[in-house]
Amino acid sequence: MRMATAASTAGAAGAAFAEAMAALRASLGATPDHIFLSYTEPYDVNELARATEALPPSVRVHGSSSCLSVMTAAGVHGAPGPGLAMLGIVDADGAYGVAAEPIGGDARAAGARAARRAVEDAGRAGELPALLWLTSQTGAEEDVLLGIADVVGPNVPVFGGSSAANAIDGKQSQLERGRASEGAVLLSALYPSGEISYAFSSGYVPTEHRCRVTRAEGRRLPEIDGLPAAEVYDRWTGGVITAQLGGGSIVEQSALHPLGRPSGWIGKVPQFLLIHPSTVEADNSMTFGANINEGDELVLMTGSRESLIGRVRSVVEAARESAPPSFRAQGALVIFCAGCMLAVRDEIDRVVEGVVASLGEAPFLGRFTFGEQGCFTRGKNQHANLSIAVLLFGQ
Repeated sequence: MRMATAASTAGAAGAAFAEAMAALRASLGATPDHIFLSYTEPYDVNELARATEALPPSVRVHGSSSCLSVMTAAGVHGAPGPGLAMLGIVDADGAYGVAAEPIGGDARAAGARAARRAVEDAGRAGELPALLWLTSQTGAEEDVLLGIADVVGPNVPVFGGSSAANAIDGKQSQLERGRASEGAVLLSALYPSGEISYAFSSGYVPTEHRCRVTRAEGRRLPEIDGLPAAEVYDRWTGGVITAQLGGGSIVEQSALHPLGRPSGWIGKVPQFLLIHPSTVEADNSMTFGANINEGDELVLMTGSRESLIGRVRSVVEAARESAPPSFRAQGALVIFCAGCMLAVRDEIDRVVEGVVASLGEAPFLGRFTFGEQGCFTRGKNQHANLSIAVLLFGQ
């Protein structure tokens, strides 16, 4: 197995893809078997699709839009302007399959179709993959994960990040070889010849503020403790959304103050599934980037710029520590929440430095997402916000 990354900030999608692809081939000495591609919203995704269609039919492509920029060990690409990066894998003894399915009105069924087709595309029907790498349009990730489990069961890890754009209402997209989509589930079924290791976490800690949900409507929370949810949240956080009461986006204001749902333990350390407040509605109800259920316990979490910047290195190191002693990282995929990125955007180079400090010379591709998927413990794949997901490929 050999891996390499390449990037471009050329203004046109076709030119950026050609520049990065040429560099990738030069680094690998061959055309990769599988390409993970991340790009920013300004690029014409249909032009990118046409560029990928010119690749040999055996090459699998998993492409997804990212918020403002993308990152590799060489730095941050984009913001300002467009950016594109790719990670290529040459692995003659491995197998890789990709499938995109429109979500339509049934996200669970779309997740199941994508999982079935991705496994078939890898030529491994009947064999469970080592991991499924997921990109989904935002909005129904929990149902997508249920559909994937319907096909492969609960014990295949599912990692990845939801599509993103330069703003919440921007244009998200998913891309397989020769075909661009909006509103799709995109899955890669990974059967690498080497080992994999992974970790999923965040950079937040719980506060003393908590409640039990008595009424919820999917991703909308009308009230906390019988009072309008935004008013309680504003009091808990010391007034960080006072200006938005009565209606408005609070994505940036709430980035350091998400809610958390207790989600088990790793050793003696409690884990929380993070839920990012997105908007305040006219009646001071709140919407979020993940589902909330009646009966859930919610805890106000808190983070700092330093904890968000430093946490990515800790997550990479956690992935390394969970690997066998002989594991040698050949490359990595890194998902970093767009909300966290926006909170530290003027120091995002330090995030790259943290990954490099842990990975050394191994290449990595990083993307900024509107939702993150992974598992704290085997058998429990979850959708979260404001989180970091790391997948290491090794020998």
